[in-house]
Amino acid sequence: MFTYILIVIVLCSVQQCTGGGGNNDGYNDMVAEAMQALLPALGKTFGVNNLVAPLFQNDSNVLTPLIGSLALPAWDHSRECSQDLLLLVEDFRSGEPWTQQVLDAFGKPDSGIIKGRTWFPGGFDECLDLHADAYNNATDTMQTFHGQYCRIEVATGPPQANPDLVSKLRIGVCVSSRCIAKDIDILVKSIQMVLFNGTSRYDVNTVCYEERPLANDVICVIVVLSVLVAFVVFGTLYDITAVQMKLNEQPKEKNTADISGNATVNRVGLNAYINGAYQPAGDTGDKDKNNPVLEMIGESSRTEIKPTHGRSTLEKICLAFSAYSNGVKILSTEQGAGSLGALHGIRFLSMAWVILGHTLVYSGTVSANVLSYYNAQLKNPSFCAVIFAGLSVDSFFTISGVLVAYLALRELKKVGGAKRLNWFIFYFHRFWRLTPPYMLVIMVGTVLLPYAISGPFWPEGDLSFMAACRKNWWTNLLYVNNYVNVEENCMGWSWYLANDMQFYIISPLILLPLFYNIFAGAACGLVLLAASITATWIISSKHEYSAQANYPYAPYPKDGDYGKTLYTPSYARICPYIIGLFVGYILYRTRCKIRIPKTINILGWFLSLAVFCTVTYSLYTDKRSHILSLHESAAYFSLHRTGWGLAMAWVIVACCTGYGGWINELLSWRGFIPLSRLTYCAYLIHPLVMLTFYMNRRQLTYFTQFELVYLFVGHLTMSYGLSFIVSLVFEAPMMGLEKAVLRKRK
Repeated sequence: MFTYILIVIVLCSVQQCTGGGGNNDGYNDMVAEAMQALLPALGKTFGVNNLVAPLFQNDSNVLTPLIGSLALPAWDHSRECSQDLLLLVEDFRSGEPWTQQVLDAFGKPDSGIIKGRTWFPGGFDECLDLHADAYNNATDTMQTFHGQYCRIEVATGPPQANPDLVSKLRIGVCVSSRCIAKDIDILVKSIQMVLFNGTSRYDVNTVCYEERPLANDVICVIVVLSVLVAFVVFGTLYDITAVQMKLNEQPKEKNTADISGNATVNRVGLNAYINGAYQPAGDTGDKDKNNPVLEMIGESSRTEIKPTHGRSTLEKICLAFSAYSNGVKILSTEQGAGSLGALHGIRFLSMAWVILGHTLVYSGTVSANVLSYYNAQLKNPSFCAVIFAGLSVDSFFTISGVLVAYLALRELKKVGGAKRLNWFIFYFHRFWRLTPPYMLVIMVGTVLLPYAISGPFWPEGDLSFMAACRKNWWTNLLYVNNYVNVEENCMGWSWYLANDMQFYIISPLILLPLFYNIFAGAACGLVLLAASITATWIISSKHEYSAQANYPYAPYPKDGDYGKTLYTPSYARICPYIIGLFVGYILYRTRCKIRIPKTINILGWFLSLAVFCTVTYSLYTDKRSHILSLHESAAYFSLHRTGWGLAMAWVIVACCTGYGGWINELLSWRGFIPLSRLTYCAYLIHPLVMLTFYMNRRQLTYFTQFELVYLFVGHLTMSYGLSFIVSLVFEAPMMGLEKAVLRKRK
């Protein structure tokens, strides 16, 4: 049907060029004769000869009433468009090569429609590159035909393959630059009135590509970024000329590390990782005095210390923007005394898993076969690792809980209790650590990123996942976007940050009881754990959510509110975090020194691996052979995150106490340390990297297993590469500002 419309679009313009009034029977006869010669050629181009033929079976003048009925009242506002389309018709009959380029740039039906392909982009660059000089008989002048790419969107209703997915048929067309979207909309609607006996069956929306003018908000963002870059350049030059060069001029003896007591690097103990275990500074004991690992670390890690005492606050602020110093800090592979090095590897691998899952998710409607590929891969059990990549977020929550408890409890002991702890710094540091780069990404992604996208898949306005940011950015700033305006969520993947901040805010409810009384702390944690499990069970049962909802043959829920009622709320996500708090307490109390019998160690690793596999792969089903009941789904929803957190807890405890073996050696690889530092920025920007890539393509992405792996590696590399830049010029300077202005005095 739509090919009819594409063909008849050219027909309609001819009638309008006559003025739309008076008796034009003679002219219509001439047009019908021209169209009789033209349409077979067009039909051959589009591959629809059998559809064109009925127009000329009996009466060569059948087009005359068709053309005469297409009088568009609004067309006189775009008379130039009519003239250019008439020029296209005439020169096509004459065999002018430029007209073939126009038709070649049209999107044409391709294979895969039955399996869900509804987008036919055509030749975007081919259309825009068209600039043809031709003589127009209608105006009796020479004129230049400039190509303009437009996208016609036809609401076709739900496709047969998936009744719950509303679909649009999108076809790229190449028209004159003097045509506007409204011309095409009215034209297509009028054609439907003729073809369907006075009715318009399909809602049509046309969007034409235009270069975006620089809006005021864009100029403001560019100014802000320019000022930021200027600070970075100035800070870097000052650091190099006023600090680094002077340090290099000093004798090396005065700059070497202080080795009194324990050997140190940048005033941090070197005995962090010894014989597979992590030792707090000063706790190596006599047995480690001649430890070859300690000696190797001390010899290879000794670096020059840059004295910071005596510098003014203004000078420290200036140095906070130094790309040189910040780059050294970010890329450093050193870790301080008592560091839980295995967490670096867990954090990076979890982020890689997130990117793997999102590689498919964010391809969205710009994929030629994402639905068919997805449904085909569901038969493969190993594909569960892609479907349930969201489990990696529970690893993040567990790690976050471990670090918060481990560091906060050490600080409480250091200062002498809760009354002496600076609670303002406790909360402000977290807010300042997360918020500036978070807001920067929202600003750039909402205002600036659409200007980096051109192609047949360009967005009409803001990017789809950033469209609500202009109105609801404040929910992200306050970290309540997982509860407030969830339907119009800004930066949809940021729900994790809201949860993490909310968990951090309430963490003292467990940490303080743990610090003073282990039983009180355990009781508080277990109460919250039980409340979360119970709430999740009740909600999943009430809404009849299926844990196998990723499979097409799973039972349908009562509503489509799974995201805002069970996926993003903190009450359904807190279990791994609470487990992480308990793990952090154990590592704090034992100082990473636990004796684990060999049998228990083997059993612990076996059980943790079994839990990981059960949570990830137990939902696999081949057609209808393994469908969970509603009660079984409720049990899975309420317990699987707790199970994942417990399994991750064993990995962390075993690795941090010297019972991790080769797994600990892998997770503690020094190369993971800088990558771990970049993980936060990588999480913020990786969907924007994917969207920019997909929407700048000229043709749809066709997924295969090789394509998925290739895109995953590319997205992973680009995300971390760009996150290094974001961290270098913004995240690290903001942390430096905090230290300069709110530094702690010992």
